[in-house]
Amino acid sequence: MQILTDIKYWFKRHWIAVVSTTAALVVVGAGTWVLQIDSAHGINRLSRNTSVTGELAITEPAPLTGVEVDPSIARRPVIGVMIENSPDARPQSGLDSAGVVFEAVAEGGITRFLALYQDRSPSKIGPIRSLRPYYVDWFMGFDAAIAHVGGSAQALNMLPARNAKTLNQFAHSGPYYRSSDRYAPHNMYSSITDLRNLAINLGYRTSSFKEIPRSEPDPVDSSSASRITINYSSSLYQAQFRYDPKENNYIRYMAGSPHIDRETGEPIRVENVVIINMPSGQNGQYVVMDSIGSSSATLFKDGRRQNATWRQTSYNNRIELLDSSGKQIPLAKGDTWFAILTSGRNFEVQ
Repeated sequence: MQILTDIKYWFKRHWIAVVSTTAALVVVGAGTWVLQIDSAHGINRLSRNTSVTGELAITEPAPLTGVEVDPSIARRPVIGVMIENSPDARPQSGLDSAGVVFEAVAEGGITRFLALYQDRSPSKIGPIRSLRPYYVDWFMGFDAAIAHVGGSAQALNMLPARNAKTLNQFAHSGPYYRSSDRYAPHNMYSSITDLRNLAINLGYRTSSFKEIPRSEPDPVDSSSASRITINYSSSLYQAQFRYDPKENNYIRYMAGSPHIDRETGEPIRVENVVIINMPSGQNGQYVVMDSIGSSSATLFKDGRRQNATWRQTSYNNRIELLDSSGKQIPLAKGDTWFAILTSGRNFEVQ
């Protein structure tokens, strides 16, 4: 077993899948055996895999989701996309592939999504719309490059002042196109691969942000928080997350119906739902948020509810969730949805 010990410490902090046809590891019957080693906890599990070939396969967690991927995928730049959520924009394309989503009111009670991508690359994403200032704080916290079609004057002024990684369609039209089956402005689309290539060509080759602590799956036997209803504004934008104990994740509903992705036909599912209470106000038609700061939050994962505090100290540091002792709360491996509630709005749990 010395060879296993050597491998574990050589690849410290990464998961290793070791596949061998030699005597160093055991092959039993048809197929190969895959040995996964966790540097913190030793051998995790030994399982049969008939599709893996070769002698050594290495994976590491994607920083955005914690899901094990090829190292080249884990080192991709994070791509952020501003996605519309007015009724004319539904159903959206590619939203179910986002690793992290921030949902907040843009104006007039209409919510808009900041979707972040790293380990998945949907071929159609949109409709893509404009940027607002608080989304700038959020995407920059993940060192992402942002795809958007213009924005408010304040948001656009923030981009050069902060040296933000912008993929503005006004300046870089190449990856963007208008679909003929919807009318403008609800028909601007792109693909994550094309947006990532643009980002790389502009020199945005990596994304670096503070590591997100992760927890192993620990589903509750019987959930007392199986249905979360979020009241952003009117019933048209009421969101709901329903816990699925079989899959140990949450199915998203929008305006009373499952929120379906247009391309896959499947409902959006996430492993973590984070409700953020955001101090906010109004400046003319625009919402104003204290997105750099701290306030209360609630985390839902594994069918459980946990009270928390959110904190973002600057636009260069991602948003964090803290427990009562000030320690970061681990998120489940998988996708995370941040629901941003402005002052006076509420949510209900059943």
